[in-house]
Amino acid sequence: MKIRHKITLWISGVAFVAAVAFSSIIFWEILEEPVRLIDNELSHMAISLLEQANKNSQSPWTFDDSRLPYPAERYWIKIFDEDGRVLYSSSLTRYTDIPPVKNKSRYYTEKNIKREQINLQQDKYDEILFRVRVFTRQVGSHQVTIRIARPIEELEQELQELVREILAWLAISTLLIVAASYTMAGKILSPVVTMNRLAREITDKSLDKRLPVGKNHDELDTLATSLNTMFDRLRHSFDRQREFIGNASHELKSPLTLLVLSQEELLLNSELPLDMRQDLERQLDTMRRMSKLIRNLLDLSRLEQQETITLEPLNPGAIIEQVLDDYQDMLTATGITVTTDLAQDISLPGDVDKILRLCINLIDNAIRYNDAKNGQLTILLTKEKQHIRLEVANTGKIIPPQDVERVFEQFYRVEKSRSIAHGGSGLGLTISKRIVEMHRGTIKISSEKEGWTRITVILPLG
Repeated sequence: MKIRHKITLWISGVAFVAAVAFSSIIFWEILEEPVRLIDNELSHMAISLLEQANKNSQSPWTFDDSRLPYPAERYWIKIFDEDGRVLYSSSLTRYTDIPPVKNKSRYYTEKNIKREQINLQQDKYDEILFRVRVFTRQVGSHQVTIRIARPIEELEQELQELVREILAWLAISTLLIVAASYTMAGKILSPVVTMNRLAREITDKSLDKRLPVGKNHDELDTLATSLNTMFDRLRHSFDRQREFIGNASHELKSPLTLLVLSQEELLLNSELPLDMRQDLERQLDTMRRMSKLIRNLLDLSRLEQQETITLEPLNPGAIIEQVLDDYQDMLTATGITVTTDLAQDISLPGDVDKILRLCINLIDNAIRYNDAKNGQLTILLTKEKQHIRLEVANTGKIIPPQDVERVFEQFYRVEKSRSIAHGGSGLGLTISKRIVEMHRGTIKISSEKEGWTRITVILPLG
């Protein structure tokens, strides 16, 4: 789950709980106030009845409804003596009975009274809610119990309507809270998103870029400063590494060249014994491979340190034909069949030397790792809407799936013994990838079951 979603859930959850708690408190207060007024009303009626009982404490008991503070027909009232005899009952007691609840002097009870009998604002099921209070007092020598109730169905309906409104507003407020929380989380995390985007853009080729540091001096600014410091250290390390490779390759180039020349000069001596000549030839081959490796290291070091290139219109089809002409002797010697389909009406903005090096590397690689017998090489160059597509395919052994993406790594070889036998250094495809990246293109390799290995290069036209 994304951090933005987590923040949204936390803020929404806390706000929802707070809203529910606040609504519950408000609802409870709204509920308590009318109930308190009803209880006071019932208490007032009971006190009025007890006052009449005190004035007439001898049997028979008599009560005057006109002297009550509220109309008696609106209340369910029964007065009992200690023997359970009914001393007084209101007219509402004819329609239902409200039994006592043990150890409770205040409670609710719901009764079913037909609307045809009396209209008390019953619900659609003819049910009505009563608020009941019980008072027990000593009147003269008798203990009197007053059970008095008032129908509050109308209040219950209002409270139910209030609950529905509260729930509706809670649902609406929850949606608003989620939307506001999501927006707020986005604003809070916007610096992190920016930092993440810039951090993805910073590679070993663009270590000069830095994350923006704000003026708030908060945790995000501290993080940006720490990351920039880390990028400084990485850039310094990469620069030192490239400088070392370049210097080491340059220092090795001269003595190796002298050694190659010395070996070649020794081989010119026709009086050399056969075994010594063979040893010198093996040594010369080894030194030539070393010399080629050093040249590749120097080229790769220059490419990695070079940030920009000089673009000029060029014809990639003509460059490919030039490379094929240069390799004609090798193609004839190896017996490889070459098939080409090159579009000639292409003007590609690029660096001539580097595009030439790219074509040399791809064709040389396809020749070296082709089938030893009846090998095939296919080169296709097509122009599409906004780019050109160059495909170089050769027959040969299939590259294992786990090695396909790694062939562009420095010094990586699928079969090290086979690569060494063909004079490979493991840098040709690495250099090719860097050249393609400098031209804002892409390069990928695929190995098909039919025995074809295909390298596809996409280069933009503009």
